[in-house]
Formats: sequence, structure tokens, C-alpha cells
Amino acid sequence: MEQLICLLRLSEEYKARLLEITKGRCNVEFTWPRQERYRELLESATILLGDPTADDLRYCGKLKLMQTAWAGVTQYVNSSCFSNGAILCNMSGGYGAYMSEYAVGMVLAICRRFPDYVLQQRSCEWHMSRYSKPLEDATLLILGAGDIGTEVAKRMRPLVKRIVGVRRVARAVPPEYDEMKTLTEIDSLLAQADLVVAALPDTAATRGLLDERRLRLMKPDAVLVNVGRGSLIVESDLAKVMQEGHLFGVGLDVTTIEPLPEESPLWSQDRLLLTPHVSGNDFPPDSLEQQRIWNICLENIENYLLGRPLRNVVDFDTGYRKL
Repeated sequence: MEQLICLLRLSEEYKARLLEITKGRCNVEFTWPRQERYRELLESATILLGDPTADDLRYCGKLKLMQTAWAGVTQYVNSSCFSNGAILCNMSGGYGAYMSEYAVGMVLAICRRFPDYVLQQRSCEWHMSRYSKPLEDATLLILGAGDIGTEVAKRMRPLVKRIVGVRRVARAVPPEYDEMKTLTEIDSLLAQADLVVAALPDTAATRGLLDERRLRLMKPDAVLVNVGRGSLIVESDLAKVMQEGHLFGVGLDVTTIEPLPEESPLWSQDRLLLTPHVSGNDFPPDSLEQQRIWNICLENIENYLLGRPLRNVVDFDTGYRKL
């Protein structure tokens, strides 16, 4: 019989649902909070539900399926525990709606200079900051037109004139976009964009993609927001071009090293708004977002036990889910 180890902090309702789904097919043990038997449980697991450290996976020699609650799985794809054919499923489809709210909020905050006025309020100042950036005629470029990027497109549609999506591979243009391109065209697309929202994973093809050369291809008054992975942007290059006055503003929820080191020049950029990787994880435990994630997890566990097709199976060669 399968041995399922659950590392997630499920509510009593979802624990009961998981036990009902697995009844007669699978033994289940819950490890939140972590037990003294944690390593022993990992060694026994044929199904893992949750988010272990990459180092923990070295104990999972019997693993057949791992369902993570995270969308990004770069830390797992090279683990030897998947070399025997074990399947890894990510949480694509779980975070898009919630993270898109953050991205839209960040774009609006930067374009209307809300951070400037927060500082003025603290100093009891009452005057117009610099000019704002209108969105009505803007072109929005979305780097990573998957779940998160498409939800951003939906919410930005009423605010901008044109939305261009960028994907790893070509596909038909979804209704949320005006155009769909691939990463091979990124140079010309950056030069056209007024707003750039990045929601790309950390892969060999995306690391350092936005270096000094490409940042300078962007319009001098462009806005850049990154909610994907910090490795996308060469941070020293970003600081350099911002110090020279290039770009209207930048919003970062992710950085290459987290927390961002104290010595990073990004801390002192007055047109940069920085948050500590909260765009997809600051929702309350009983929220619709949390329920959506748990529902996907339980659906996939049931799919596996019943021999049905799985959602969000990861391609280890690309780091993306299989199409």
C-alpha cells in the first residue's frame, strides 16, 4: 500500500478530506509540526504532499509522486530521487489570481507615485510629487504568459491599450492578449513596452535575461515589475541604469538572494519599491486562495490513486510543467 507523508499545515476539514480520498488505498501520516521521526517518514514515503527542503529529498528513495504547494520548483528538478521515474507536480493554477492583484497594485502604486506620498505624509508635506505615468495608451509586456501572467492580463485589460504576452514556446493568442510572442523576440518587445510585468520561473534560459543591455532597450520612462524569480534580473545592472535615471520605476517582490543583502545598491534606489517575496503567500489560512491550493493538491492525490491523468506534471528538462 502507498505511504503518503503530508508536510502541509492542513485544516481539520482538509485533513478529513485527504483521509477520505486515500481510505483503503494509502496510509497517511501528517508531519506538521515536524516530528522527531521526520527522516524516518521521508524514507518511507511513496507519495509526498508538501514542500520539503531540496536536501530532505535525499532520504526519499521510495518516492513515486511529489505534489508541492509551490509554483516554482527549480530547487527540486535536479534531485536524484526523481531519477527512478518519480513524478513531480507543481502548483500551476494555484497562485495566478492572487499574485496578479499584487502585480496590478504594484504597477498602479509606481505609476501614481504612491510611495512618494507615503513619505510626504510622514513629514507632514502637502505638494504634488513628480508627474505620474498614465496607463490609458500604454503597451503592457508580460514576460511569462502562463497562469500568473494571464491573470495579470485579465486585470490590466481595462487599464491599458495593448497587451503582449511572451512564452517559451509559440501558441495561439489567448483572448486576454493582443499578441503572443516567444523569448527570441524579447529585444524588440522591450523597446515597445511602457510596462513590463515579469512572471518567469528560474531556468537556464531566464537567468540574467534582463541584463544591462536589455534594460537599456526599455523606454527611459518604462515601468518594470518582477513577481517571478529574482534571477531574471542582473541586479548590479539594474542599480546602474536606475542611478543614471533610466526607467520610471521598478517593483521587485523577488531578488537573486533573499533576503536582499544589506550592501545591495538596490536598497537606496528612490524609484524602486521592494517587498519581501509576499506576492503569493501573505493570504490568511482560511482564504479562498488557500482553499484553491489545497483543492489542487487533493485533486491530484486522488487522480494518482485512481490512475487518472495528473495536473501540473513537471518536465525535468525545462523546469516547466508539461504542456
